[in-house]
Amino acid sequence: MHIALPTFPTLPLAQLADMTRRRLLGLGAALALPGCAWQSSLQDAPPVTLPGTRQLDLRAPGMPGPGAPERVHRIMVAMPPVPPPPQGYPVLYLLDGNLLFTPTAQLMRNRFARGPSVPTQGAVVVGLGYADSAVLDLSARSYDYTPPAPGPATDERERAEGGADHFLDFIDQQVRPLVEESWPIDKTRQTFFGHSYGGLCVLHALLTRPGSFQRYVAASPSIWWRDGFVLQALPGFLAHAASQPADAPALQLLLTQGEREARPAKQTAAPSSDPARDAIRRQRQNAPGIPALMEGLRGAPGLALRYASFPGADHGGAMLPAAQQALALAIQD
Repeated sequence: MHIALPTFPTLPLAQLADMTRRRLLGLGAALALPGCAWQSSLQDAPPVTLPGTRQLDLRAPGMPGPGAPERVHRIMVAMPPVPPPPQGYPVLYLLDGNLLFTPTAQLMRNRFARGPSVPTQGAVVVGLGYADSAVLDLSARSYDYTPPAPGPATDERERAEGGADHFLDFIDQQVRPLVEESWPIDKTRQTFFGHSYGGLCVLHALLTRPGSFQRYVAASPSIWWRDGFVLQALPGFLAHAASQPADAPALQLLLTQGEREARPAKQTAAPSSDPARDAIRRQRQNAPGIPALMEGLRGAPGLALRYASFPGADHGGAMLPAAQQALALAIQD
């Protein structure tokens, strides 16, 4: 049987090519239109967020001085992407959270990058920061991270100092209960980390309230502050350590600094254009430092003391390697 197929009109090849070209150009123009699913603007894109993180703002009293505004602490928390161990998660508390929380939280998550087939452990990372846009709130940390000491109530730049005990009370009475009621926490594995002035605060906490944490990491600590005032708490700490039972769990202290920090400071006779910076430099040159602290703690009962130096690192460059070491100490797997 013969079936007649319909015929279709044909076009010259040149005309067909011209139609195809015009259709492709029209499609390209459509894709470039604002709002098209194929086109997005980075300027209007949502901000980057880290999975498994939370933040909460808590109000705190203003610093001393007339007209001091009320401050707001920002508490940032990163959770391991695995269920808690039977005894609960270990915790790492970080000072300067606005600066250090994000890289440290990502370092913790990186431990799980190979998937569930590679056993690993994590820690709850708690960043202690401030609810403003500054990476470092210099006025707030100058107050919160320095111990109460005789003498001026302000530093060379008229920033209030001496609020470390109030800040440590805030951690003990408000932050830690919030963390511990939100997730299962191992209260025998809590680590406290700080860098520079934060390291000074960590040492003050260890020497004056050693039961608050079990592991302490003081990175490039500002022991020079007020001519080594923090070292005056050594006798009280040693007496407390000697009074503990022999089977009491040992406290752990890790001291770190950049290799370039450990070099003798250059004696410069000519002052700079910043008198406050010159005064701080003179304190650093003349005050005791990490060697004096280690000598004072040597042989302290119930204290495991370690020191780490990071080759080629200066004061700022030693911060992130120290945070990585603090995370490893907190997890200790």
